[in-house]
Amino acid sequence: MNQKTGGLKTRMLFSYLFLLVLVIFSLFPALWMFITSIKTSSENFTIPPRLIVENPTIANYSRVIFESQIPRAFLNSVIVTICATALTLVVAILAGYGFSRYKFRGSRLLSSGLLYGQMMPGVVIIIPLYMVFSKIHLTDTYLSLIIADLAITVPMSVIMLRSFLETIPKELEEAAKIDGCSNLGALVRIILPVSLPGIIAVSVYAFLNIWEEFLFALNLTNSDTVRTLPIAINNFSGEFVIDWGAMMGASMVVSVPVLLVFLLCNKFFVKGLSDGSVKG
Repeated sequence: MNQKTGGLKTRMLFSYLFLLVLVIFSLFPALWMFITSIKTSSENFTIPPRLIVENPTIANYSRVIFESQIPRAFLNSVIVTICATALTLVVAILAGYGFSRYKFRGSRLLSSGLLYGQMMPGVVIIIPLYMVFSKIHLTDTYLSLIIADLAITVPMSVIMLRSFLETIPKELEEAAKIDGCSNLGALVRIILPVSLPGIIAVSVYAFLNIWEEFLFALNLTNSDTVRTLPIAINNFSGEFVIDWGAMMGASMVVSVPVLLVFLLCNKFFVKGLSDGSVKG
């Protein structure tokens, strides 16, 4: 009995040590990013690199906020992300509900098309999108970025919500229809409140993909009035010199909304993914 207890304790000890190493390995990049952002230029180029900062400074954050395009790019990212995420939700809710409740001719083909659309990389569609937007004079506008972002968020969002909605009993809608609700009324009054965890999971997924999107923002915009945060951060990297302090400071600023979203929606996000995976 003592041997079994000792073996169990040993296994638990190694498990906790492994988890501790995994946590350190996961958090170290963020820690190093913060350390680099408060170093002076001379300290950032010290060989070997130092983990302890001798002369911490906020000069990099000052340059990021007051002497760069980061504030404007932050506003652009907020506008594009909110609009694209809202449109993604509208399309995903309606399409996911349709796929989960109605079997029609071609539904399997459309479902497969969603999967293929999710597998398709952005580089495949960037040239056709650019040509179309150029002809209709949509390049270098918020609308072009929003439409392009929908192409990368809608397929997976529909798949996620369809899987989640399939776990909701149809009897709930039938009872609502008996009470006089239409299909749309049942969706709004019954299905959406029950689907809140799945909707939040899709919202977080869309938010993260749109917030960090780089390819479309690089190719569909050519002025700082529309360009988003990933492009503004990339501007700290020159042909011969990289301003590591300012780049890491800007990266810390960009990370704040992502951290807030995860802190606020973490419980619903995990529940939405786990519940949606039951039938997915």
